[in-house]
Amino acid sequence: MSQYEAPVKDMMFVLDQLIGLDDLNKLKDCEGINNEFIESVLTSAAEIGSEVIAPTNVDGDRYGVSLKNGVVEVPPGYQEAYDKYIQGGWNGLGFKPEFGGQGLPATIAIPVNEIIMAANFSWSHLALLSQAAMRAMEIHANDELKNLYLPKMVSGKFSGTMVLTESQAGSDLAALNTTAEPEEQHYKITGQKIFITWGDHELTDNIIHMVLARLPDAPEGVKGISLFLVPKYLVNADGSLGKRNRVETVSLEHKLGIHGCATCVMNYDAAEGYLVGQPNQGLACMFTMMNDARIGVGNESVAIAERSYQQALAYAKDRIQGTTHDGGKRVSIIHHPDVRRMLLTMKSQIEVMRAMVYSTAAELDYSRKSESTEDQKRHGDRVDLMTPIVKGWCSEVCQELTSIGLQIHGGMGYIEETGAAQHFRDARITTIYEGTTGIQANDLVGRKILKDKGLALQTLLQDIELTISELDTDHSIIARIEHELSESIESVNSSLNYLMNHYQDDQHLAGAVSYNFLMMLGTLIAGWQAARSAQIAVQQIQSGASDREFYESKLVGCQFFAEQILPKVHAYGKSIRTGSAATMALSEDQF
Repeated sequence: MSQYEAPVKDMMFVLDQLIGLDDLNKLKDCEGINNEFIESVLTSAAEIGSEVIAPTNVDGDRYGVSLKNGVVEVPPGYQEAYDKYIQGGWNGLGFKPEFGGQGLPATIAIPVNEIIMAANFSWSHLALLSQAAMRAMEIHANDELKNLYLPKMVSGKFSGTMVLTESQAGSDLAALNTTAEPEEQHYKITGQKIFITWGDHELTDNIIHMVLARLPDAPEGVKGISLFLVPKYLVNADGSLGKRNRVETVSLEHKLGIHGCATCVMNYDAAEGYLVGQPNQGLACMFTMMNDARIGVGNESVAIAERSYQQALAYAKDRIQGTTHDGGKRVSIIHHPDVRRMLLTMKSQIEVMRAMVYSTAAELDYSRKSESTEDQKRHGDRVDLMTPIVKGWCSEVCQELTSIGLQIHGGMGYIEETGAAQHFRDARITTIYEGTTGIQANDLVGRKILKDKGLALQTLLQDIELTISELDTDHSIIARIEHELSESIESVNSSLNYLMNHYQDDQHLAGAVSYNFLMMLGTLIAGWQAARSAQIAVQQIQSGASDREFYESKLVGCQFFAEQILPKVHAYGKSIRTGSAATMALSEDQF
């Protein structure tokens, strides 16, 4: 199934009613961003997503990419889709007008990216990695580099990559060996990198690699890493292309999923590069890219789960199997309670995942555009706390949801021709790249919670408690949601107290409980978004909204989440409070 319809109505619900556009309008450079404008942007994005990009998805998976005579060949339709994408100006949506962008906030760029990713997940990586590279350049590069490269990247004529990983240095960037030798006005970059997403192709005129490497006098460890801009083709002072740089694609990785995405092994043989940011500060520059990318992976998880859900829903409505419970007429499988359970498990979690991702994007805008430094810091702290949760929790849930999407198809889901298996395979990467779930969990507990003694988390919990106090418990469904959310936050507070009281006495505790802590917080925050959404839905129903069925569906989804998913908070909390003893008990030989 190649059809995809962007859920614009659900997107607008989150943006307009859950986040609120009135406050966003007050931010610098966000004036005039109203409901009508955003809906027109999303409707246009939905058109290119469903009509231009989505039809390339099946061939992207079926044909994949290949390396022939040093050239990366892409699936049919990719070039045409990319050309139409950049002609529409979609690549520069969130970047400054001085470089050719449209200057729109992340809150608007995120749903557009969701549409693109759901349309063709493999293809979309080209645009998303370019945006991450552009963000790092915009913040850290000097004016000369920005003026020479950013306009071409924003226009989409150049694409970009993140170049971190080496065979001996995966998550441990301190072990990387790529070197940068100074030479006149540039550096000579030498080393081999792996897992480089869209590291080579012919879809754009040039590819700009953002490469981590070491200077000759660099200190050991991550403190000695610098960031360099290394173009595939050198660029002359007037912006024209020069000779081919000493950058070569050694091979393409053969992967479980995202077959239509070129994942390259790249060799840099004294390639000409240019320092981005300060010497030995490359990791800080790269984290600008990685944090953007991590929120992006949370958004990817929403996109793939949505695509899987749409396909499963269509199949459930069409597939005739079995009879009604009283043995009457034969019915489509959507009439069976267990299929409805699976569909609601998907629908309810996709909606709160979307709310979580979009809300974090809004916090990012407030952290960048608020007038006072105090407000910038407050929102920045929320982004820092939420980033590993958005990446880790959403990607883990995505594994479950795409698996359920396949399960709804029954035996046909296991057959590649239906397409259900592709979403399952493609989704599997989301918990791994840009930092595994374990890395996100360690970051959350070690750097975000223990480092500030839980202050940012306690501020978040206070916001959730404020929502609880404002819920309309006279409504029976809201009352049930309020009850579940109140019990969940008690469990989280108990788990936080346990962690804070015991981590100094148990060196393994933080690492042993971090995954459960991330999943617990993700589930709680999703429940918070469900409660807020349910309250809005009830208000709209009671006020006689014209699209009553939409709000009734929203309310049932929130109720289902609160009753069927939110109780997982207690299980995660209980596991946390058992400590690390069993986790660390076995010797290496006993495994």
